[in-house]
Amino acid sequence: MNMPLTVPSNDVDTAPSVYCFSVTADADAGIMARVLAPIAKRGLITQKLNAVIDGGMDKNLIIDVQVSGLDPQSCDIVGAVMRQIVGVHSVLVCEKR
Repeated sequence: MNMPLTVPSNDVDTAPSVYCFSVTADADAGIMARVLAPIAKRGLITQKLNAVIDGGMDKNLIIDVQVSGLDPQSCDIVGAVMRQIVGVHSVLVCEKR
């Protein structure tokens, strides 16, 4: 009896999306918790998280977050919530597959 062989697919269409958020904000002690809150409130954990203070005259915190488990509409909502946080200057969002 021959068993059919299945080959794992690397099809991009079936891979879950990873959403990337790049946040520029004031270098404030509580800002990172406020930026991560909309993700945590959905029961999600970040896949990657990086935060650095830039070396410019205005000390800004640059936070890069990658998270999966969001649908496009939820991603838009999370980005909009982050943009409303006091001290956040900009939020860029992209989808990585």
